[in-house]
Amino acid sequence: MIISNPLKKLKEEVFEEMRLAIFQSNINKNNNDNTTINNVNTENLEVTVENNEQAKANDKKANYSYIGELSIPKIKLRRGFVSKESRYNNIEYNITVANEANYPDVPLGNFILMAHSGNAYISFFDKLYKLQIGDEASVSYNAVTYNYRLTNIYNQAKTGTVAIYRNPNVKTLTLITCTHNDDYNQTIYIFEEI
Repeated sequence: MIISNPLKKLKEEVFEEMRLAIFQSNINKNNNDNTTINNVNTENLEVTVENNEQAKANDKKANYSYIGELSIPKIKLRRGFVSKESRYNNIEYNITVANEANYPDVPLGNFILMAHSGNAYISFFDKLYKLQIGDEASVSYNAVTYNYRLTNIYNQAKTGTVAIYRNPNVKTLTLITCTHNDDYNQTIYIFEEI
C-alpha cells in the first residue's frame, strides 16, 4: 500500500503528460464536444460538490481527451480538463468542471473547477494552499489563453455545497478543494481575469 500510491501518482503523471501533448497538438482543431452555454450571473452561486466513489471502480482504462488546460506556474500545476458532458468530468478522474460553471469564453462568466487535495494520485490541487493573493493562473480553451490573478481565498465547512462570493462584473476562475490539513473545511480560490 505504501508503494502503491507513489507508483499510481507517477503513472498518472506520465499519462497526464501524454494527454497534455495530445491536447496541445489538437488545440487549433474544432472539437465537436464543445458546446456554447448561456451567460449566468453566478454571484453567490451554490455549487454542489460531488464525490463519486463508483468512478474508482470503473477506472480500468480511462480514454478521454482534454478540451482545455489549467496552469498555475507558482506551484507547477499544469493539468487538462474535459467537457462537462464527459463521463470523465469527475473528481475521481480529473480536475472537474462544475455543472454550474461557465466556460472561460463566456463574458463575465465564472469558470469553476474542483479537485482533490492531499497525497493521493488524484490530488490535483494538492499544492493550492501555497498560493497567495496576487498569484496568477491561466486557462487555455478553444485555442485562446485566459489569464487570471488571485484576489480572494476563503474557507467554508464541507456541507456538499459551496457559496461562491465573486464580483459579477468581472470574468472569474474559481478553484475549490479540501482545506490543507483540515478534514472539515474546503477552500475556495477566486481569480479575476487580467
